[in-house]
Amino acid sequence: MLLIARAPVRISFGGGGTDLPAYYSQFGGAVLNTAINRYVYAIISDNANAALQIISSDFRVFERHTDATEMTTDGELGLAKAVLREFGQYEGMDLFLSSQVPPGTGLGSSGAVAVCMVAALAAWQGRTMNCFEIAEMACDIGINKLKLPSGKQDEYGSAMGGLNQIVFNPDSTIVKPLDLPTDVITTFERRIMLFFTGKSRNSGDILKRQSNASYDKDPATLERMHRIKALGLDMADALRRHDLDAFGSLLHQSWQQKRGVVDSISNDLIDQAYAAARAQGALGGKIAGAGGGGFMMLYCHEDRQQAVTEALQTLNLSRMDFRFDFKGPQILLHQA
Repeated sequence: MLLIARAPVRISFGGGGTDLPAYYSQFGGAVLNTAINRYVYAIISDNANAALQIISSDFRVFERHTDATEMTTDGELGLAKAVLREFGQYEGMDLFLSSQVPPGTGLGSSGAVAVCMVAALAAWQGRTMNCFEIAEMACDIGINKLKLPSGKQDEYGSAMGGLNQIVFNPDSTIVKPLDLPTDVITTFERRIMLFFTGKSRNSGDILKRQSNASYDKDPATLERMHRIKALGLDMADALRRHDLDAFGSLLHQSWQQKRGVVDSISNDLIDQAYAAARAQGALGGKIAGAGGGGFMMLYCHEDRQQAVTEALQTLNLSRMDFRFDFKGPQILLHQA
């Protein structure tokens, strides 16, 4: 049997950090994000014997387990092994994982790995799971089973697909798709730009410091987080009004708040690149994900994009083209 599955990564526009349990369990969180057509892929095939073999092209790691019931969930394949454990899948399988974006670059690839694997293993075992169930299982594995200092928006962004406002309550998650006219979506999509800074980072330290500040009720951090949530809600409202430039202005305001939450969220290169982009006409932007490196996301009118691209290329940032994804996880092939 052979199965090929994929799940999209996401861009976070507003409210990032309020999806951490430390924050939303006390104050409720809300994010605005969209899935994009850059994917994590999982290929599952039968193994000739009882072994479990896992290969990751991103991490250049291979593991073979003949007694996988004793398989630990440490190392770079820890998340993949935790999902396999959740499904009780311990033998007779080859699993290959690959992503269209580098790990640790702020587009939620780890969450997409979990979503892709949950969808793939459910199909492999003949289980029916809807998008909410896939997202919740993926979140539970990362947050509760592996105790990762992560939030929920990566998994929900990947599992739901499309442009969504996602509200995180202490005991529930509500997904509110932004059902915008096609021409508004198309224009909005054209005006979002992504640039790779050339640096990946481990978001764990940044997210852990944010979580600790929320648990400790640090007044300065909480004030910024409350403001980030409010600005994210305003961004969603601006899009519903089809006021794209208002979105761009709010995006800039949110970045000014976000970069002050933890000092390692920004750095000299990020600050220099952002200032250069703004000088050439970008209305707003941010570093995708937790910060510290990865992709810079910008909102910019079409007639200024070439100038912005050239300015950032001189700083060795590379532009990545993309489209929005509205399908979420998919089983591309499932043959006996």
